[in-house]
Amino acid sequence: MDKGRQPTLWSNHNLDSLANEAFRRSEEKRKIQVVSEILNQPDGYEDNEIDAVGRKDTLSDLDRMLGLAFDIGISPKFLSSYIISAKLFNPHESVVDSSNAIPMEVHTSVVAFDIYEKATSTRETGAKVGSILLSKLSANLIDEPAPDMTAKDLVWRKNCTYAALVHDDTITYLEVVEKGRENFSIRKLSSSSNEAIELDQEMEKFIASRREVVASDEE
Repeated sequence: MDKGRQPTLWSNHNLDSLANEAFRRSEEKRKIQVVSEILNQPDGYEDNEIDAVGRKDTLSDLDRMLGLAFDIGISPKFLSSYIISAKLFNPHESVVDSSNAIPMEVHTSVVAFDIYEKATSTRETGAKVGSILLSKLSANLIDEPAPDMTAKDLVWRKNCTYAALVHDDTITYLEVVEKGRENFSIRKLSSSSNEAIELDQEMEKFIASRREVVASDEE
């Protein structure tokens, strides 16, 4: 590689932008590798049934939304009920919120699922292509125990609104939006949006907390 002076033609290009993009790709690759390792060491697993026909529960609805938006799903099967495994993680952040009349402890945790290519009538089982990490909020009064880990109480726009999709060697931040009464869809957030920037910071908190867990287990 020539390390001499820059060619004159380079002056008509944005090298700072190219450098920032290269750094972002490197950071994203690092983050994906770390997250993939973390997802292999959850604090617990939980079986949940996906009803690909009725789709009346939150997780079956998630499978529907991902299929419409990205042609993927959390069930590898086509139009059939199927048991999937939720990967549960203890809260990576807990804060005391005094904005209401009664102070509460608010916890942020992750519930993760494998994602698959959408199965079809000619392809009965879709191949695994990544993961989705749902950001879940839970709360309790100061003198109450923290809620148990579970994916069974997820409710869109109540305790779960945002997610991180790890797919095609990228991390895409998502938001569940309400299109009508109890009618939801999922949309991709711009990487430059305030929500995506904050979600990326949350991802770093999650990664840091899991490193502490792994380190304590190894002692």
